[in-house]
Amino acid sequence: MDKYIGKKLDGRFDIQKLIGSGGMANVYKAKDRLDENGSIVAVKILKKEYAENEEFLRRFRNESLAIAQLFHPNIVKIIDVGFRNNSETQYIAMEYIEGITLKKFMEGENGLEWQTASHFMLQILRAIGHAHSKGIFHRDIKPQNIMVLKDGNIKVMDFGIAKFAKDEGLTTTAQAIGSVHYISPEQARGGETDERSDIYSAGVVFYEMLTGIKPFDNENPISVALMHMQAKAKRPSDVNPKVPHGLEEIIMKAMEKDPDKRYASAEEMIEDIEKFKLNPGRNARRSKEEKGNIMEKDKQTNDINSTRSFKSLESDKAADSSYSDIPADTSYGYSDAPVVEEEYVEKRSLFVPMLAGIVIVVIIIATIFLSGLLLNYFGGESDYKEFTVSNFVGQEYENAKKLYSKYLVFEVKETKYSQMPANTILEQDLEPNSVVKPGHKIQVVLSKGPKMIDVPPLDNGFTESQAKAILEEKSFSSQTKLVYSDTVQEGYVIKTEPAANTACKEGSTVLIYISRGKMTTQVKLPDINGKKEAEAKKMLEDLDLVVKTATRNSEMPEGTVVGMDFSPNTVVETGSTITVFVSTGLPAVSTQELTINFPQDAYGVFAFKVYVDGTLNSEHRDVDAKYTTSKNIAISSSGGKKLITIILVNQGNNKEHELGKYNFAFDETRTRQTVSEDITLAFKEVDGIKPNQQRDTASPSPSPSPSPSPSPSPSPSPSPSAEPEDSEPEEEPSEGNDEGQDNEEAGDQ
Repeated sequence: MDKYIGKKLDGRFDIQKLIGSGGMANVYKAKDRLDENGSIVAVKILKKEYAENEEFLRRFRNESLAIAQLFHPNIVKIIDVGFRNNSETQYIAMEYIEGITLKKFMEGENGLEWQTASHFMLQILRAIGHAHSKGIFHRDIKPQNIMVLKDGNIKVMDFGIAKFAKDEGLTTTAQAIGSVHYISPEQARGGETDERSDIYSAGVVFYEMLTGIKPFDNENPISVALMHMQAKAKRPSDVNPKVPHGLEEIIMKAMEKDPDKRYASAEEMIEDIEKFKLNPGRNARRSKEEKGNIMEKDKQTNDINSTRSFKSLESDKAADSSYSDIPADTSYGYSDAPVVEEEYVEKRSLFVPMLAGIVIVVIIIATIFLSGLLLNYFGGESDYKEFTVSNFVGQEYENAKKLYSKYLVFEVKETKYSQMPANTILEQDLEPNSVVKPGHKIQVVLSKGPKMIDVPPLDNGFTESQAKAILEEKSFSSQTKLVYSDTVQEGYVIKTEPAANTACKEGSTVLIYISRGKMTTQVKLPDINGKKEAEAKKMLEDLDLVVKTATRNSEMPEGTVVGMDFSPNTVVETGSTITVFVSTGLPAVSTQELTINFPQDAYGVFAFKVYVDGTLNSEHRDVDAKYTTSKNIAISSSGGKKLITIILVNQGNNKEHELGKYNFAFDETRTRQTVSEDITLAFKEVDGIKPNQQRDTASPSPSPSPSPSPSPSPSPSPSPSAEPEDSEPEEEPSEGNDEGQDNEEAGDQ
């Protein structure tokens, strides 16, 4: 069971169910208790493993900051953010979108009708154009990040990897990010990016909407990236002959490899699409045969595809969604009439064809006369008597007026405060897609921009709780930061950021600096073992200590603190450097020693093979029983209990035999247990014990050392030729051993 479902987040959002999961966060459907109507919202909660990671937390906060600056009808709206100190729950609350992704909308299609594709693309461009005006680049424009609503409108989502151009500058070399099928050539090579990178991606999306395929596709992502940099895409009309030439030129310009040859802004691309929509036939440079085939096909299908029905398309894609028709620009289409290839004339009297000819001439003259009147009336600037109204909500007023002043008379009805930028159109009295005559008046409501409120002065004796209450009353949100102060009493406000009396947007966040009292020169180190790295680092930095981190192998989860270079409760000077050891998640390697004591009558040169759980761990060679009576073997491994097997090898004859098996624990317990061991038997089996007969033969010889006891088991008598060599190891290591050996050799001689 998900721990958030059924819970109330920050006393405001009732989490209902999980509706999506991404790499960094989960998205939940929730009810907003602060809203009178209990509106439904989407809450994106950072996953626990990332909420405690500073890098991921920084990216998540950047996403919220990016979206918070964007107020546009075609961009998902942010409602609240929650970045609470010492809290595992970091979230963004956004408007709940009822719809499907553009990717899903296009599934099973061989290309959308150009009216529908243009309708979508204009909204996409308005969204990214608004973001560009704020210095924010999306850098991941793709159908998966574009939502199609029930009413046919578009919402662009996921500014999670957006960059702030105003902070980083347009010349910053950015990492090549974004989905490989839609990235610009400069993104693919990791070069400089700006708004023209989003224009390229939008062009790729437009291409896919009209053709049903991506311009570059391959199973290997690297190959796709190389295609974006080097290959030339097929022209859209080569894939789908129904793509109008005018839109094809717009797409190819947007997808130019050289950014300088693309549209310089989203507004430029919008302007060209709008111009095409006003007179699509003028740009449809096709052969008569091709046009005739297209028109005939459209006639047979009654133009049913010129307006897409969401309901019919999505009935099997979303069980809980029903859609009305897309408001497509159905008043625009190919201006060419169907080509009449054959005319049947019935043979009758000459009167009928003569009359028909007269009628045709009269019609031609009347047509020419009316065309002249229309041309004079409209100044020759338009070929149409009617105009289809666009959706101007979200557009900048002066720009919309400039583009459409030939067709509509704009009039400002009123202005009012809103989160939209100043002079943005908020409302219009003409419904989008309604048809009016050129010169018709349209009344609009403009935004005055966000309401500006002065930050109240709080540095004159207010406590933290009082300051927060005052800011909330003024419609501000707040965050706090604890700092030392020699002049302000602990728990009271030192200053705010922005400073007092600074005009800020309604709803802005004000940072309150709260006094921690006077700074002490010594602090006691807390116990940070078991804490996450970010939490431990903050605990130490809050004590005005400099923190360095180092990794250490440990079975504790990766990122968990396993110690520091001082013991907890140690008193240190403020400003001291503390090294914090963070677990790698890999078990620590420990070493245990095993001592093998040789039989008293062992002789020869031996090797010891060490196996850990059946795998050769180490091998110790050239151990001569002539010079030592035991061998210490160091065994290194990690984890818990392991089975150690020791194999004895006689290097003289390469015979080997198991010497013993042991259970060793390579953890903090360091326990050990002998499973089986027979050292003497192992030495016998590899012929590493001195033969009995040789020992008996050597015993009468005078020697400073006592003769060894007989072997428990009889051995064959050695050959005479082997006596001098075999008698050498008979001596026990002791002082005077070399002398005894010399005497024995002398006796042999």
